[in-house]
Amino acid sequence: MLDSNDNNKPQIIYRNYVDMGLDCVVCIGGNGTQKTAYKLSQLGLNIIGVPKTIDNDVYGTDLTFGFDTAVNIATEAIDRLHSTASSHKRVVVVEVMGHKAGWIALYAGMAGGADIILIPELGFDLDKINEKILQRSSVGKPYSIVVIAEGLKTGKDSPSDYISSAIEKATGIEVRTTVLGYIQRGGNPSPFDRNIATRLGSHATELAAKRAFGRMVCIQGENVGSVDLAEVAGKTKLVPVDHDLIKQGSNMGISFGI
Repeated sequence: MLDSNDNNKPQIIYRNYVDMGLDCVVCIGGNGTQKTAYKLSQLGLNIIGVPKTIDNDVYGTDLTFGFDTAVNIATEAIDRLHSTASSHKRVVVVEVMGHKAGWIALYAGMAGGADIILIPELGFDLDKINEKILQRSSVGKPYSIVVIAEGLKTGKDSPSDYISSAIEKATGIEVRTTVLGYIQRGGNPSPFDRNIATRLGSHATELAAKRAFGRMVCIQGENVGSVDLAEVAGKTKLVPVDHDLIKQGSNMGISFGI
């Protein structure tokens, strides 16, 4: 991965590119990588970007490979926590990754049957969260699963600890916190991710053969294509507030804390 935080790296990469006599560099990674890829392209190097991150937050593509695998892992963890939450009559707060975007929290929370899903794009109201938990308790369900994105803005270092403490204090229901962390980033990739990686990699090869540089391969709908790196660099793809999963989840009674 190329780190765009180091302003010297593009120049170092440029020198190595020239010294090694390279004809093209394929930059595989997330937002930071694609931003640096654009800088390298501006320096005159032949660059092709490939979006890879579990966060699914790269602008210009519907999907990044790594996302589906992370969602599968997070969903399985949520599935496993349901029985503990129910048997011990507790609220379980599950923090998932995603950097500043709520893609993993939304998709895993919905797939795993979470009762409350909190993502940065929507913000939250603690009163609404507690109201949902108490409402469930009043109908014989003194347990809840709360899935939160790590980028949730709470003004604290740990959003899950903040939310857990606030819930326990307001409701009197015991709360346990689970932070999945880097476990979401490892392991065997899902078949879906493997196929997306194959498609994107193949198209990157086609672009190189055609000498169509300065572009990032992407998935848009069912089609594989490419976009200019200038359209991608420095941008983040966040969850739209009117995303269909949010609409349908709300219709099903899932709280998004607003």
